[in-house]
Amino acid sequence: MIPQQLIYHLSILILPMLFSILPARAQNNTLYFMYPVPQAIHTNPALFYQCRTYIELPVLSTIRYSYSNSGFSYHDAIHYGTGSRADSLVIDLENLDGKMKKNNYVRSDATVNLAGAGFQLDDYYLHFNISNFTESRSGIPGDLLAARDGNWDIESGQPRDLDLSGMGLKATNYFQIAAGVSTEILDGLYAGVTLKYLRGSASITSPRTDLYLLTEADPIQLEAQTNYKIRSSFPMDVSYDSQGYVNSVNLSNSFSNILQDFILANNHGAGVDLGVIYQYDDRLTFAASLIDLGFIRWKSNINSFEANGSINFSGFDLRNYAGNQGNSDFLEALIDTIRQSFRFETSQEPYYTSLTPKLYAGAMYQLTDKVNVSALTRTEFFDRLPHFALTLAANYSPLPFLHGTLSYSIMNNRFDQLGFGIAVGSGPMQFYIVSDHIPVFYVRDSASGLIWPYSAQTMNFRLGMNLIFGCGENNPSGKPSAYRKNWKSKNSCPAYD
Repeated sequence: MIPQQLIYHLSILILPMLFSILPARAQNNTLYFMYPVPQAIHTNPALFYQCRTYIELPVLSTIRYSYSNSGFSYHDAIHYGTGSRADSLVIDLENLDGKMKKNNYVRSDATVNLAGAGFQLDDYYLHFNISNFTESRSGIPGDLLAARDGNWDIESGQPRDLDLSGMGLKATNYFQIAAGVSTEILDGLYAGVTLKYLRGSASITSPRTDLYLLTEADPIQLEAQTNYKIRSSFPMDVSYDSQGYVNSVNLSNSFSNILQDFILANNHGAGVDLGVIYQYDDRLTFAASLIDLGFIRWKSNINSFEANGSINFSGFDLRNYAGNQGNSDFLEALIDTIRQSFRFETSQEPYYTSLTPKLYAGAMYQLTDKVNVSALTRTEFFDRLPHFALTLAANYSPLPFLHGTLSYSIMNNRFDQLGFGIAVGSGPMQFYIVSDHIPVFYVRDSASGLIWPYSAQTMNFRLGMNLIFGCGENNPSGKPSAYRKNWKSKNSCPAYD
């Protein structure tokens, strides 16, 4: 049986990592077919925007925040108690353990726009953008919470194995400078490409994380195996013991030189977005795009930590030692032996990380001059696996300056994701807000006063203000081009806004 003191220390190390990323995944499903918003061009570079020119204001044009997980909701882990604790929030690890799957993911993204613009030049629409991105992906094995009870099932009296593999983290902050172009290449077929230069600021990633706790009953035998590798590009002071293993990490001076260590760091990369649009007829339009295909080579402030080890105890009953106060010295020695077996070595070799590619494919159908409906699939690739989502949406434009969208999505193992989008203004100012899912129910923590979404596994929004000019020049009917019929101009795309 794993000593409870060891379980306690493991929990102290792991749980803060789990919950620290909750406040901050970026989905653009609802935005994808919101053609009146110029930011839709970032989801499909084939977009030929309806206005001659748009300008993205620094910070104000795009503020994006997103969080999602595939395992649990807030109320699965924290909810009001019963009886004398009815007015207090309690942490229910037993219920949370029942909700967890074998592999669970917590993802978060945030984007801030720094500058951007787009304009028409003859038969082409050109655009550029400068933004800062923060992305994190965390893998949480389902056995993580089961480890709190050790590796012995008290009810059955049998040992159990724990698989903590996949307990990894990928977090990245980088600046992106992008430039793209779209045009008609065949009758009704439009194509676009966006090229990106990436400059990394900070990174931490664990590409290899294997941890197994294996137990045999007769004789009692505990075997622990680990294979961990953590790579980071972040200023830190690392100290070593006499044998060359990592002894401590000091972050007190990490932000003493922000300009050199983060903004001007020697971490370079490249990326590309690809998109196509095909207008089948006056009502039906198909669209597909591959976004964020790229990489960053990290070279500044590199520290790669690696641990490979195993330990085996056999021939005695660890439960007796765990319950015998007279063997505290042995338990301390056991914990120390396990800790020493998993010591980290480090190196400063450069490494690569990839962006998170996203494949969109969908279709839009024009019901009336003011209403269209759409269906969109998104496949996101991370942790060497595809992750799917489906969104159905209806777009309504009652006035030339007012556009609304309602969407329903299936994502993150949930079937209750309702989203919306609103765009107001046809020039020179436009305001928009878009969300794939905004939680409806919230709960307030009486101790801290913080408000948390009660049952949501996904929460995201994107909002901003744009300057747009010359919208009527490419749109003689005064309506978005997706709504027009039997009108085609050499200088704009009838299939797209």
